[in-house]
Amino acid sequence: MYKKSRIKYILGAILASAIFLTGCGARQTIEVSTVGEEWMEEVGLNEEKSVDELYEAALKEDVLIIYTVSTRVTKTKEAFEAAYPGLCVEVRDLRSPDLIDAVIANFESGKGECDIVICNDCSGDFKDKLIDTAMVVPYLPQDIKEKMKPGHVGQYISFLDEAEMIYYNSDSFDKVPIKNIWELTDEKYKGRIYMPSPLRSFSTYAFVGSSTLHDDDFISSYEEYFGKSYDLDKTHTPSENFWLTVSPNMVFTNSSDEVMEALNDGSADFGIMVSSKMRYREVGYSFEPIYELNPFTGCRTTNAVMVATGAKNPNCARLFIRFLLGEADGKGEGYKPFCTQGTWSARVDVPDGNDVPQNAIDLIDADQDYLIKNKEKIREFWAECLKSH
Repeated sequence: MYKKSRIKYILGAILASAIFLTGCGARQTIEVSTVGEEWMEEVGLNEEKSVDELYEAALKEDVLIIYTVSTRVTKTKEAFEAAYPGLCVEVRDLRSPDLIDAVIANFESGKGECDIVICNDCSGDFKDKLIDTAMVVPYLPQDIKEKMKPGHVGQYISFLDEAEMIYYNSDSFDKVPIKNIWELTDEKYKGRIYMPSPLRSFSTYAFVGSSTLHDDDFISSYEEYFGKSYDLDKTHTPSENFWLTVSPNMVFTNSSDEVMEALNDGSADFGIMVSSKMRYREVGYSFEPIYELNPFTGCRTTNAVMVATGAKNPNCARLFIRFLLGEADGKGEGYKPFCTQGTWSARVDVPDGNDVPQNAIDLIDADQDYLIKNKEKIREFWAECLKSH
């Protein structure tokens, strides 16, 4: 186990150093903070080992503990334990903010009670609090790294793409009922639009926060819909005015699950939630995505898989990450639970779970650095929006 004194040393080093190793050229390079790299070298995280060698070493370790925001990891755990008899995995399902707090507490305690962290990484909090502080580090075997799509390997390993998007109740409407995002401000939809609180959901926060970079788009879509020049309160930006105007129509929830249920039971006409919920349509849930909307229908998001610095079971963690990503050929059972409707593969050799490619959907990108820099302003704005709810 990584000794507590070493953890304290790293914490001190983090404050003194923010230098990162960067890659260049077409080949993707894993980037690790210098303090995180020290621990990786100490436990041999990046030493080349065969699957059999990792399995043999993992059998000498303890129960693998995973902190995750995705319940689908449970299916991967079951398949992993069947594939590797004698290995045990414990999955702890946490909401994103709680997961970050738990990882920080685990790191500072020096107990090493977390091995793998799986979290939505688009809001900036994950990067700011865990990656930039080296509390989690990236790991990816070379035979899988070379199969990853561009932009998925770096400071963190993005193993699955999703989106935070607008959906409609397909029992109430037989086709997409809106073409412009400003239509959601119509009073007839009061209490009929459900969205996770941006202060509770990382993916929702990424969507609403990144939308503030698109004021010109809000102006042009406003003028198209209302047929007049943009004339709203100049004390707020156009993006802020949109959210201030639409918020009275909204019901804020704690999670995308609650949004999905509201769409399905008829409580909601529209819902904003993570795209992975689209898999529930296969079992009869009544909602459909809005792929085309002026100026956009949502925001691209992604999920990261990382190793917790100080993990007690580094060999089992490596073996599990290989399994999660479908092994070298991409055909392993571990990735299959994630290749469902509403997801897009991180690998060039594994098809997307969704029939519609992400680049064909009206989506914006999450700007992590912007979200980190403007965190206080964005949170204060949404705290005011939520006061009346």
